[in-house]
Amino acid sequence: MAACDILNVPMNEADDIKNRDLSLCFAASGDLRNVIKTLNGLPLHYSGRCTLVVNDFHPQVAVRNVVLLCMLLDPSGPSAELTAEAVLHTLYSSSLTSAQSTFVSGWMDRVSQFIQGSSPLYHGEMDFGSDMKLEWYYPQQVAVLLRKIQAASSSKAVCEVDRLKNMNSPQRIDYRDRYCSSIRPRHRVGLLYSEDAEWLLMDSASPVQAWSPLEVEETRKQRGLPDKDYFGNLFFHIKQQLVDFITRARRFKLSVLLFSVDLNILPELLDLAMKGKPKLMFDRVETSNVMDTTGPSSIISNWGRRLNRENPHAALLMYSMNFALKVKDGAAETQPKDKVSKMFIELSSYLGFKKGMKPPPIQPILMNLAAFFDTRRPFVEYLRQEGVPEACRKANIRQRKVPRVLPARIGVSLKDYDSPKITIAPEEFYLI
Repeated sequence: MAACDILNVPMNEADDIKNRDLSLCFAASGDLRNVIKTLNGLPLHYSGRCTLVVNDFHPQVAVRNVVLLCMLLDPSGPSAELTAEAVLHTLYSSSLTSAQSTFVSGWMDRVSQFIQGSSPLYHGEMDFGSDMKLEWYYPQQVAVLLRKIQAASSSKAVCEVDRLKNMNSPQRIDYRDRYCSSIRPRHRVGLLYSEDAEWLLMDSASPVQAWSPLEVEETRKQRGLPDKDYFGNLFFHIKQQLVDFITRARRFKLSVLLFSVDLNILPELLDLAMKGKPKLMFDRVETSNVMDTTGPSSIISNWGRRLNRENPHAALLMYSMNFALKVKDGAAETQPKDKVSKMFIELSSYLGFKKGMKPPPIQPILMNLAAFFDTRRPFVEYLRQEGVPEACRKANIRQRKVPRVLPARIGVSLKDYDSPKITIAPEEFYLI
């Protein structure tokens, strides 16, 4: 899922946000893109205190997040431009320049100084001025992994061999061909290793899916960049996002708390970490697609009561990648033959194919057929089967009828949430 702003200030708090203290929880953060996009959604003149809770269960992600946030928040480091490029390449490149490598390893050394022998808790904190603080409460396995990464000594050549072995595996050629068949020829371009020099990404992993292509296109137009170089355009878009984040983070009153535990036990650990301080109640809690593995009701039970009751816009955000497999008639392909044929015709027509023309390539049609299937009814049924209405009642929260933070479906804008058909132009459809 592309980076998302979990506040969406214009649709919610609007001008009231300027002086409001905020507590935002990224309970299954993955990388930092949602954190970056959300902070960038705040106005530059924001004067409240913003508390960010960032949690991810995976130790590799936890190490990366603490190191990169230190790089981004430290006002005494390199310029915002150089810092942004170093963070960008650490996130998405297979190698770093010597200066970038020194920058990253320097911060790894600094955060590792807080490791206390065999203590079960790896706790550290960094003050970046009177109004900015970063603190982490990690389990011991994060400290162990950090030490292993520091001790790793594999050469660039050894790492590159493993990367190419994964990316160019003959067993994966069909997946690469399917991906390439869905994009235009001009776009077919050409901390990511483990401590043992193993390439950690699948061959299908790409930063293209991490950032909105519509926004990348807007950046391209603003900068007058060539249409053909999508990855070059993506570079400048991500870099600008990082520079904007650095500008805001170093100007705002900001507290960041990092954790690496199961999402459903995080509320309890938060209370222990904040003992003696006011209980954190959140204006937004974003949980990624964890509902696909734990079910939505358990998340509602554990997090519904942590919403800030003083903010009518407070929200618990979840999304599902797999609900269609768990409910009858949930996917486009499971519909009756006449409905599938109708969707096929609608999609072909939408993409500009008419009677008498050469038939469109079947692969792009099959890949995008689901965009022409109105998922609202099966999704509501899925939530009912999972006990969401009852879980909401017990947690004393309500299920929103109208989305106000993120669109309910790909291809349907937030303002057109109740449209049964996609509402974007064909060129935008290609980009997403």
